[in-house]
Amino acid sequence: MAVRIRRRYSSATLLLCGLPLCCALLSPAVAHAGDTIGSDGYVHVAPNGVVLGVDPYYPTDGNGGYDVGDYTVDLSYDPASRFLNAKAVVTATTTQRLSRFNLDLRGLTVTAVKVNGVPASFVRAKAHELVITPATELAADASFTVEVVYCGRPQPEYVPGRGATGWRTTRSGGAVAAGAPHSATTWFPVNDTSVDKATFHLNATVPAGWSVVSTGVRKSVHNGTHSWVEEVPATPSATMIAIDRFTVRESTLHSGTTVLDAFGPGADTALARTLPAAMEFLTGKLGDYPLPATGGVYLQDWLYYSHPSQGRPVHGGFAGESALVQALASQWWGNHLAIKMWKDQPLVDSFARYTVWMWNEAKGGTTVEQHYQDALRRAGSDARFWGRQLADPGVGREFSVTDKGVLMVHALRKHIGDEAFFTVLRDYPAISTLLNQGWYDWELYTAAVADKDLTAFYEAWVHGTTLPPAELR
Repeated sequence: MAVRIRRRYSSATLLLCGLPLCCALLSPAVAHAGDTIGSDGYVHVAPNGVVLGVDPYYPTDGNGGYDVGDYTVDLSYDPASRFLNAKAVVTATTTQRLSRFNLDLRGLTVTAVKVNGVPASFVRAKAHELVITPATELAADASFTVEVVYCGRPQPEYVPGRGATGWRTTRSGGAVAAGAPHSATTWFPVNDTSVDKATFHLNATVPAGWSVVSTGVRKSVHNGTHSWVEEVPATPSATMIAIDRFTVRESTLHSGTTVLDAFGPGADTALARTLPAAMEFLTGKLGDYPLPATGGVYLQDWLYYSHPSQGRPVHGGFAGESALVQALASQWWGNHLAIKMWKDQPLVDSFARYTVWMWNEAKGGTTVEQHYQDALRRAGSDARFWGRQLADPGVGREFSVTDKGVLMVHALRKHIGDEAFFTVLRDYPAISTLLNQGWYDWELYTAAVADKDLTAFYEAWVHGTTLPPAELR
């Protein structure tokens, strides 16, 4: 990928688009043929130069031809009408000549696009493509900006087995956007691939009495505008926004990390009290926390799962300690150490879930080994349980195999020993700053650290579809 060029842009006056303007007819973009057109879908390339292609689960996710450095989103949201007016400025660097390129945005109505300050033509295509044709071709290895003005009523995306992801309204009349595999595309234009991390700036204006919580650090609240900055590059699916009549509580951990917790109307505050102890435990196992701030959004609403958004997970009304610990562990294993393709998701999820077992043991509860033996006993020789391949579980199932994956993690610990295991548990996320990792990378790394041939182990546990042999359990 090209070197990211970072630039800080002052907040421009928000260009609001009213409902009549949103309903206006838009002119289609003029298509250009040739290799100056960015690809629809991010094409992955292995370190040895082998072209792996687009994500097989979500082949239209992301786009080629450029590398995003920063997103700056200025928006106004009215909870009563559920209407959003917004302008997003995307700062990026071309990786090839571009006469046309795409961003990902679901729903919403785009009313104007500028590239480097000059009006550009655009058209919507497929489920989430915003196809942009700049007035003049962009040179390779050049920094550029894209300004998109848009509005409408954001809607969630429904994913089998995950429920609603992205923007949805809350029981109290607010809104929250979080979740994977897709979330950001439901409320701002983005290069929706985990490989393209970027910094994030948000200036969100809401009516009096309402608050906005997002990814990163809160910089200011002035005249109803809440400003947030995330200077640690994040994957699109790790960003979040929440709008409600929050009760906000701020504190500082012993380590100096700032904490901002936001409680929606009717939300229980008890779970947040576990965070300091959980953070102390996790930093002891995983190393220094990779972000300047932590905390959470706590809602009364029922959610399928806690969303491990970067720095500020979102918890529903039925979340417990296990969900909080796993979401915090995902800041190392899942956000800092991000995947390449969605088939790699079981890698990070399995290790984040394993920290919950370690947390329970450290509190004097069930030991990790007992967790493991109990789970093995429940699974038995069930072909349906063991038939799910960790390395490639299949589209829609990438989040549903951690019950098998967490067994693999403990089996690996037993196989390579505690010294090597805790080295890789701590060091692998640490060396992965701005890198994305997959199963192949992990297998090479652990074999090198353990100084052991792990081919048979990974063939049985990660690539296999039957009960691993007793000597590998």
